[in-house]
Amino acid sequence: MARNTLEFSGEVYYRYMNNLLDYRSGADLILNENIEQDVLNSIRKAYGVELLMKKTSGLLTGSLAYTYSRSLLRTSDEPSIEKINNGEFYSSNFDQPHHVVLVTNYELSKRINVSLNGNYSTGRPVTLPIAKFEYAGSERVYFSERNAYRIPDYFRLDASVNLEGNHKVKKLAHSSWSLGVYNLLGRSNPYSVYYTAVEGQLQGYQLSIFARPIPFITYNFKF
Repeated sequence: MARNTLEFSGEVYYRYMNNLLDYRSGADLILNENIEQDVLNSIRKAYGVELLMKKTSGLLTGSLAYTYSRSLLRTSDEPSIEKINNGEFYSSNFDQPHHVVLVTNYELSKRINVSLNGNYSTGRPVTLPIAKFEYAGSERVYFSERNAYRIPDYFRLDASVNLEGNHKVKKLAHSSWSLGVYNLLGRSNPYSVYYTAVEGQLQGYQLSIFARPIPFITYNFKF
């Protein structure tokens, strides 16, 4: 293969699904003996395009992948006690339209190479409280339509240096070391947002994973 060759590929997909279940707004799912009363029959459509560019030769190798995808739900037209978002399509919990993955590797020598990997995706959908009002002598909270908002976008950058042992063919085992850092920029990427009542007040919380740089060192060997 010629040096500095680029490979491109692309895929388009569409899928329609029915007889799916979603939950009523405010459904209590824990220890609910009548869970069937809190589920709604739904349909889903999912579609998108996937693009991939790869460089497999030369000192610098890697790939860049981009995906545009949608995953939408709608309460079915069958008789139902409730229509989510007035029966219109809304984002499912898996609806993240944009996703980019970058993988790069640069060969400093036959035994040393460095890697830099990036991952970006649109934030997951979330339903948020948008107003409060007084009713029957108590304060009530009014929520947005189902999954009308999104948590902040996800972005993570990882870096590593890989040190390989000598390449003697008759060695019993081939080994290598990897040293690097997960989440190099220390972004506090939110995984989910949730709300709970604390002393009569609704408090919001954010759950993050890898909220700071995490160094690592690994030793690998194969026979």
